[in-house]
Amino acid sequence: MSAEATQASSLRRLGRSGLLTTPVGIGGSPLGGMKGLYGHDTSHEDGVATAVRALTGPFTLLDTSNAYGNGRSEQRIGEAIRDLGGVPDGHLIATKVDADPTSGAFDRDRVLRSFEESTERLGLDRIDLLHLHDPEGHISVDEALGRNGAIRGLLELRDAGLAGSIGIAGGAAAEMTRYVETDHFDVVLTHNRWTLVDRTADELLDRARTRNMGVINAAPFGGGALARRPRPGDRYAYGLGTAEQVNAAERIATFLSTVGIPIAAAALQFSVRESRIDTTLIGASNPGRIDEAQRLLDVNIPDEVWAELDELTPARTHWIND
Repeated sequence: MSAEATQASSLRRLGRSGLLTTPVGIGGSPLGGMKGLYGHDTSHEDGVATAVRALTGPFTLLDTSNAYGNGRSEQRIGEAIRDLGGVPDGHLIATKVDADPTSGAFDRDRVLRSFEESTERLGLDRIDLLHLHDPEGHISVDEALGRNGAIRGLLELRDAGLAGSIGIAGGAAAEMTRYVETDHFDVVLTHNRWTLVDRTADELLDRARTRNMGVINAAPFGGGALARRPRPGDRYAYGLGTAEQVNAAERIATFLSTVGIPIAAAALQFSVRESRIDTTLIGASNPGRIDEAQRLLDVNIPDEVWAELDELTPARTHWIND
């Protein structure tokens, strides 16, 4: 059976959103050429080619944001959609509304403008899944809930049918939990907080599940620290995490090397095998990364290996904004 057929036979429902997706989706932030974050650029040609592969390959969710690469990620995905004559059947596009890049405003009006900018770049009239993106640092939960707050804008877009479902996407687990508890959102997206070296999102996952929300886990490789054996100078989650987490990644990589399992395979499967997570987002800056993800999923990892990995997980993690 082909990779595409295998993935199509294992669709999962994103909670009460009703959307169906494969256990792995593609994150579009590298498509925007965010060199300051990733340490390397992505050319326009590679970005478009990767988006085309994402929309024709085995994984059905392609996620991006208004802010990724100052809009370049959405522009390149939009070009791929035009090249393909539209979004292929069975594939989903998710994007995120972001604060105003100049003023920092993140209210109802900004949400509506952000949506308009995204749909223009993507060439779409409607978005399958629209997230409120990284509100921490811009607005409080109370401000988002205000009369003219960002959440009102999202609800208006969903009620008008312009957004099929709405989600909350961010890092700080405690703050994300407060958004989940508003019961306004269909989906929650957490990143870097449920990996081989971090369990910060444990309570968040529980709270979302009790509300039948869809759950997306992004960055299972922790910004690259879990994609291969750690190297000197590596940072977990682009420096937001701790040295303890990088040290744990080194211990895990050493153990896995003795049993012939790539750390990247364990990192991806750790998220995919979690019953509270519907789909796991991985970034891709070239088409080969998408095909490599399927190979990582096919690696057999015995139960006894998972038990040992649990023992190697740091007992406690510390986040500067959690």
